[in-house]
Amino acid sequence: MLSKFFLALILFITSITYSANAESVDSLLMLVDTTRLSEDQVRLKLLIVDELKDSDIKQAILFAKDAFKDAQAIKDKNLIAQSQLAIGKCYNYLGANSEALNNLSKALTMFDDIGDKSNKAQTLLEIGNIYYFSWRFDLGLKYYEEAFDCGKALNDKHIILKATLGKGSIYGNTNRLDSALIIFNETFQLAKEIDDKQNEIHSLYNIGDVYRFTNRSEKALGIFKLIEQSYDDIEINSRLLTNLYLSFTDTYIQLSDIKNAQRYNHKTKEVLQRYPNNNRKLRYYFHSFQIDTMLGNPNLAIKKHIRFKELSDSISSDKFNESLANFQILYGLNAKEEEIERLRLDNELKDLSLKQRKIVIYGSVISVFLLLLVVFQTFRSIKRSKEKNRILQTQREELAAANEELTAINDELHTQREELQSTLTVLKDTQNKLISSEKMASLGILAAGVAHEINNPLNFIKGGALAIENYVKGNLEGHSSEVFPLLEIINVGVERAAGIVKSLNQYSKKDDIKTNRVIINTVIDSCLIMLGNELGGRVSVRKDFANEPLLLECKEGKIQQAFLNILTNAVQSIEGKGTIAITTSKKNKNIVVIIADSGCGISEENINRVADPFFTTKDPGKGTGLGLSITQSIIEEHNGSISFSSTVGVGTTVTVLLPLKG
Repeated sequence: MLSKFFLALILFITSITYSANAESVDSLLMLVDTTRLSEDQVRLKLLIVDELKDSDIKQAILFAKDAFKDAQAIKDKNLIAQSQLAIGKCYNYLGANSEALNNLSKALTMFDDIGDKSNKAQTLLEIGNIYYFSWRFDLGLKYYEEAFDCGKALNDKHIILKATLGKGSIYGNTNRLDSALIIFNETFQLAKEIDDKQNEIHSLYNIGDVYRFTNRSEKALGIFKLIEQSYDDIEINSRLLTNLYLSFTDTYIQLSDIKNAQRYNHKTKEVLQRYPNNNRKLRYYFHSFQIDTMLGNPNLAIKKHIRFKELSDSISSDKFNESLANFQILYGLNAKEEEIERLRLDNELKDLSLKQRKIVIYGSVISVFLLLLVVFQTFRSIKRSKEKNRILQTQREELAAANEELTAINDELHTQREELQSTLTVLKDTQNKLISSEKMASLGILAAGVAHEINNPLNFIKGGALAIENYVKGNLEGHSSEVFPLLEIINVGVERAAGIVKSLNQYSKKDDIKTNRVIINTVIDSCLIMLGNELGGRVSVRKDFANEPLLLECKEGKIQQAFLNILTNAVQSIEGKGTIAITTSKKNKNIVVIIADSGCGISEENINRVADPFFTTKDPGKGTGLGLSITQSIIEEHNGSISFSSTVGVGTTVTVLLPLKG
């Protein structure tokens, strides 16, 4: 009785002082007595499991299973349930979710039966964590809520805090961010109340991240700065400190504050040098890529993106290797259990042999009976051994298949790297074409400015001509026949210049203006005025417009841009002299516009690609390949359609259908 009390006292003292003593596990192992079967020995093994699971998971599982067998032998339900909880935690650590849930579910049922709410709550939290990290948020939430109810019943604020944090994390991952924000504010207050600094900081960080994900960047920064200023680095664990600097960087990028984004990205790098972590390093390289892109450093940005891609592929490979290592641990555990089983069978055979020698004394009949029993047991053992060997062979084949899959993944990584190099080449070409596109956009802005500036002197000229006309009428009536024809010439010139200005204004209108009704014939005439210099005396235009006004409700500037692109292509396709025929008509509830040119035409293999972005048949430097792509987008934006037909050496016909208004 005294030795039992002494052992219990040692267990209690060891459990308190273990965190400060590196040799405590060895001390606990020295207390294990394999010849004794007692509650204290089971509790000792469970304590060893708790201390070993972070350093030697294989040994931890063996001790947990040994504790379970001993607990079953002494028929202690609470210790049986605690042993199954320990086994479930170890399997969860290995990522063997099926085995973990099997043991945890049995432990949960037993804790419920014996009314142990504290251990029941711990089991519920463990099951909730498994479902949370398996992205089964609905099931995870159910178990966190049950754990919360147990914590309430026990008035255990630590259990309440853990369960509430789990619920908040699920809400945050299922886009219920406002609810998550309320929950994390509650956990912050509760953590302060029970002086739990880690979860206090963790709750604050989650609050800041909710603000960040809901684009409330200034509020997010306020929370992150509060953590940085109010807590020591020692109180913030390495994982949370790295995530804090990553969130700082991301928030400043959202606010386009490059200077502060660079500062906190550098802090992230310093922390990662002390506490390396590939997943957080991946976010660091992505932020570096964003910052270099915003600073206009494309070469540095591409290098950071390549590093980001390589690290992402490496993490995927590492996860597979970790999964393979865990499989090998489970495989080793099964082999260990087989060895134990074989030793048990050997012991049974030895015991049977000893019994046989003793029984020989009592008679040959009993000896024959025992001999038959030994033969039977041997036959059954051989049969079991064959079955286990078959299972072992299957596991070896699965391991070989896993190795082949790893080889295939390496080949795929090599292929992806080659594809990335090809993508970078395409990116450079695309960048050059986008620069040309930006120049064209700037030209539109310049056209609007020029049109505005020309309009004022035109008004002066028109006003001056009117003043001269009035003066001649009042003072030089006899010279009116000589002067009025000259004034008429001035007025005609002013009207033509005003028409060109009006067309330029319509072409350069912003995309976000309101829609209005226009007559399609007027839009085409405006485009022809703008192309007057291109047409010259080289290209003649034949117009066959509908007699009735064909009304279209549209963004006038965009529609004019679309038809100007079509007409420009038609003019540029004509070498020397040629014609452009334009026909407008009404068909059902649509406006039909047909523009046919006598240009060089388009080959059959290229006709279906003319509207593709960046496709052009023009010489380098003479086109971006965006004109007809933009035109198609504008027509489709107005619920219309555009089609092309062409014959090389004869010409091209473009047909546009737009919905008629009224």
